[in-house]
Amino acid sequence: MEAETIESDSNQKYERLPIQNHFIGWQCRIRQYAMRNGEGRPTPGMRPDVLLEDGKEVASAVTLLLVPDLLQDSILQFRFMALKTQDPQERYKKAVQLLSASFYQNVENFSGLMTGLFSRSSETVKMLVKNRKCVLKFDYQQQSYRIPASVKDFPKEEQAYEFTYWHNFLFNPHLSPDVIVLGFEPDWLGASSDPTALKS
Repeated sequence: MEAETIESDSNQKYERLPIQNHFIGWQCRIRQYAMRNGEGRPTPGMRPDVLLEDGKEVASAVTLLLVPDLLQDSILQFRFMALKTQDPQERYKKAVQLLSASFYQNVENFSGLMTGLFSRSSETVKMLVKNRKCVLKFDYQQQSYRIPASVKDFPKEEQAYEFTYWHNFLFNPHLSPDVIVLGFEPDWLGASSDPTALKS
């Protein structure tokens, strides 16, 4: 009986909310489409406006990555492609091929964590790090979301930093070394969408 209770509690803990599934599915579709049909260029659906909790806009159209739960394989692949050739066009091409294949195929591989690469000296970073909370406002193709999120500054040794850095390097070989990776962890209970996410 006790084992059943523990298992039930565990399932409940990791049960995903309808809006979480709705948003992640939407993100996977638009990102896969961008890789397959737009040569990997970010669309507005990947670039939310970032607001403080009081509604003040901190930044507009910030490019964010959707981060898978298991990162090690992706980091190894990204780093291998980045170091294999000095030709930035070849790196770009290989990155698009990888990300357009099966990377975004399974919604279950993602929980909703997003990351962004910023200049360490930017005012946006200073404000977000100070407040530690924000609201991400997505609006693309007649679908919008408002997602409260907690903000984290990832140190270089963390996998989320490595994933974000190498992903960005494949698309932009002229990255400044003075960068910072911020993570945005959604608060799904406070999130909303229009049209409303269907209940599961």
